[in-house]
Amino acid sequence: MSESANGIPSSIPALEVDGLTVKFPIRGGVLSKVQSYFTAVDHVSFTLPQGKILSIVGESGCGKSTLVKALVGLNPIASGSFKVFGQEGGRAAGGKGLRISDVMQMVFQDPFSSLNPRQTVSEILTAPVVARGASFEEAEKRARELLDRVSIPNGALDKFPHEFSGGQRQRLCIARSLMVQPKILLCDEVTSALDVSVQAQILHLLNDLRNDLGLSIVFISHDMQVVRALSDEVLVMYFGKVVERGDADVVLTNPQDDYTKKLLASVPTIKRT
Repeated sequence: MSESANGIPSSIPALEVDGLTVKFPIRGGVLSKVQSYFTAVDHVSFTLPQGKILSIVGESGCGKSTLVKALVGLNPIASGSFKVFGQEGGRAAGGKGLRISDVMQMVFQDPFSSLNPRQTVSEILTAPVVARGASFEEAEKRARELLDRVSIPNGALDKFPHEFSGGQRQRLCIARSLMVQPKILLCDEVTSALDVSVQAQILHLLNDLRNDLGLSIVFISHDMQVVRALSDEVLVMYFGKVVERGDADVVLTNPQDDYTKKLLASVPTIKRT
């Protein structure tokens, strides 16, 4: 049995999600009691193979971001479960064993609000590692290595987030997520707030990190052109449910579900006369 760069048998998926459901209470009345529940993610299941990029697509409000935030504990899981490299995560883990944040990190959509404006880059990057018991010197050494990897000058360590452009801030967010050496990245619309030229740079960076570090990536987007350029596999969501999934080339060139066809047809094109 072959092993991945992480020393884990390659036959074991990086991430297995089984029937995951996320519900939010709807309150009403004088005492704001729970009247009912809104199902934002409805029994979603998928598998992310090691070293692959899975894109989750769909229109705004379909549950993409809600789903990945549930995987890192930012949204409550009503039912279902997930495994990370074969180990139970979330509710099924019962708070024991695997610490999800050591294996799976998230990069958020807005690089402007994702970084503490009162902290220097050095403080932002070293805090997660120091909190896990490393010395500041060890943490800063790793921070310098990652800044170099994401093409940010080492002199940036003493600067504050407002001194960087949007693309540079997103690179800093990616570097921060890599500080604890995760095996999985969850990227939530990481290029949507950036200019087109900067989007391409971030996509190339993510692909290079996948190849160099053996990362497995869940990439959330509603931009079908970006998805086409980056993905190995695609999962399509509509009103909290999965309507289609499969190899990226197959789903994007020969969709079977009517919603996927409409989603692809909505991609803007320019007709020359």
